[in-house]
Amino acid sequence: VFKYSPRVHNLVAVNKAGYDKCITPRGSKVYRSGKDQIKLVRGQNYFICNFAGHCQSGMKIAINAA
Repeated sequence: VFKYSPRVHNLVAVNKAGYDKCITPRGSKVYRSGKDQIKLVRGQNYFICNFAGHCQSGMKIAINAA
């Protein structure tokens, strides 16, 4: 579960390029509830906050699910 304040953050599931470059690729799923339960896929999963400047400041996470 991803917990955050939806007034100041969101959660975007992105691919590696989106994660590395802090961009939101077309078709990316954007979560806004502040308490998002997401089923991870096997392998790498990438998430960013796409509010202005947040990802560039480190608000991103990569998770390797076995």
